[in-house]
Amino acid sequence: MSILKFETRTPKSLKTMYGYLVAPTKTDSRGIFGIGVNPSYAVEEMTFVQQAFYKQELTHPYVQVILSLGKNVATDLRTVRRLCEEVGKILVYDERQVFGAIHFKNTQYIHCHYLLNYVSVKGELYRQKVSLVTYKKQVNEILVRYSLPITAIYYYGQGYDSLVTY
Repeated sequence: MSILKFETRTPKSLKTMYGYLVAPTKTDSRGIFGIGVNPSYAVEEMTFVQQAFYKQELTHPYVQVILSLGKNVATDLRTVRRLCEEVGKILVYDERQVFGAIHFKNTQYIHCHYLLNYVSVKGELYRQKVSLVTYKKQVNEILVRYSLPITAIYYYGQGYDSLVTY
């Protein structure tokens, strides 16, 4: 089973999280991409957008979503990257920067981290625009096209963790 995790906690700064995501023990340039942002300068570009609209530092500068493709998925990295880019595009319904990093080294579970800028390029703060059921349906449609297992959604909420099984 694949898992789609919505992580609302942001204990690390954008720069620290970026450093974790691009660690050479986890990924390399083949597994890094951007939507609306240059992946090599994602921190600087996202920070610029945030500072252009908000003078103080944001409590939560990003939203993190993780797509885990299941244990020992046997597919090539180019295919995984295309799939992850497609999923990244459905995670945003507005003009928002997304940085993606696929962790494929030293893991049984190939997974992609998405950092969504909390501030859109129009200055709007992040609000989930569609239901989790809609995200799950859209992600599952992509996974089925790639002959991969469909998802459950794991959502970190208000001080509790729950597996969404609908």
